[in-house]
Amino acid sequence: MAQPNTDDEPTPLRRYWFWEKLQAGQRGLGSFVFSPDPSHTEILAASGFDLTVVDLEHAPLTISDVVNHVRAADAAGISCWVRVGDPQPNEISRLLDCGVQGVILPHFGLDPAATRAALRAFRYAPLGQRGTCTGVRSVSHGLSHFPDYVQESNRKTMAIGLIEDADVVDNIEAVLADSGVDAVVPGGPGDLATSMGLHGQGNHPRVVAAARRVVEAAKAVPGLKVGMYVVDADAAAMWADLGVDFLLCSIDNRVLARAYRSLHGALRSAMA
Repeated sequence: MAQPNTDDEPTPLRRYWFWEKLQAGQRGLGSFVFSPDPSHTEILAASGFDLTVVDLEHAPLTISDVVNHVRAADAAGISCWVRVGDPQPNEISRLLDCGVQGVILPHFGLDPAATRAALRAFRYAPLGQRGTCTGVRSVSHGLSHFPDYVQESNRKTMAIGLIEDADVVDNIEAVLADSGVDAVVPGGPGDLATSMGLHGQGNHPRVVAAARRVVEAAKAVPGLKVGMYVVDADAAAMWADLGVDFLLCSIDNRVLARAYRSLHGALRSAMA
């Protein structure tokens, strides 16, 4: 979290916690957040997680909800990413202005032209075409030194490609050879399984093999980070052994639902 300033010096920039961890060769842990309640991000941080991923693709959230989660992440000293539903350049730029440190791009590799347009929104010129406003939240509403922020953001903001289509997996080496992203994550029980006609079957051998191929291809690309989505901790060891740099585990509401179901079962047994 940036420290408050009482003199005329610029307010220090916020740290890119998750980027720093990955660059140091350490592994990170994150989880998806579907709730608008920023206490869920606070709970993730208090539980030891490094990253909260706010979902704008499937969850009924607004950009105001995103800002509240970013505030909670900043205060707790963890990073906040967002998964978008439609990776429009202006939406990506606006999220980064809010202080989001990474954006996950769905169905990465399906539409190369749309991908190139989206990726240009991650960096300021000359590296990209991100829109410029010097008074946004990511620069403490104008109190941080904007040229320093440009350098930090261009270097450390992460574009993450979500590989969730069988056709892309079949061509994954070529897709990653000129991807322009900082990290990739293979799909699993969601769209990747669906694209293979195996709805919800993330543990099906064909789905696991497809995800494994993405991980192995990504590990062969210098500098490219690779993560994996897992529903629970049971599969974590297998993907860790393959060398993934981070795990994104489950969804806050799913974790809550399972915890309550388990609690309910235990209470019923006690009352029997």
